[in-house]
Amino acid sequence: MSSFTRFQDLSAKLRPGQIAMGLFEALPDIMFWVKDDSGMIIFANRAYAQLLNRTPEDLVGETDETLFPPTMANFFRSDDETILRSSEPLQNKLEIVTRPGGGIEWRMTTKIPLFDENDKVLGTAGVSRRLEHGEGPPLPTPQRAISNLIDRVHENLGEDITIRDLARQAGMSVSSLERSFRKYLGTTPKKYLVRARIAAACDKLLSTTLSVGQIANSLSYHEHASFTRAFSSVMHMSPKDFRDFYRSPTI
Repeated sequence: MSSFTRFQDLSAKLRPGQIAMGLFEALPDIMFWVKDDSGMIIFANRAYAQLLNRTPEDLVGETDETLFPPTMANFFRSDDETILRSSEPLQNKLEIVTRPGGGIEWRMTTKIPLFDENDKVLGTAGVSRRLEHGEGPPLPTPQRAISNLIDRVHENLGEDITIRDLARQAGMSVSSLERSFRKYLGTTPKKYLVRARIAAACDKLLSTTLSVGQIANSLSYHEHASFTRAFSSVMHMSPKDFRDFYRSPTI
């Protein structure tokens, strides 16, 4: 009897949910949730609840619309609706998540459709993994082959960094650099650089009294409008709305 067959036999005898739910509760860096087809949360683990300063029980019955700013909630809901409609998973999406009360986390998120016995989609489930365990920039896993380059990106966000500059510093061609970023971070160097600047902007918006224009200039955005567009493309809200929402005493 193969090991997989033995596992199937054992799984059939177990009370449902013991393995998955128990392990997800024990992993502090992994957020896990399940939603029905209306977008209502029917299960959330402790890591997800703690991100929102809630308990897992509190989140049952909530939706993105009741937990997040409207534009951000619409974006999350759009992802779910795409999965429900297509029956296809969303794999390894690099996201920046804001913790209530301040602080930024980089996460890699995957969402999957959930089927009944007749292959009808009943809802979605998601996992979101923190990319690093300490403070500072996230490091690629598992090989960490471009970690030094990532460090340089985060140390020089105020400079006019180009993709050719990054490739030269890494000692590789632009196409090789593109492949490395896609392999280790699931995104392109250009998109990663934008996200790195926006993550730094989020920290400055919450931890300083600098104006939006001053923050933009400090991160090599020389036009206020271009900074606002870049920020909104990543965080799904304007810098001002972000600062107002996450500094609100009700959060």
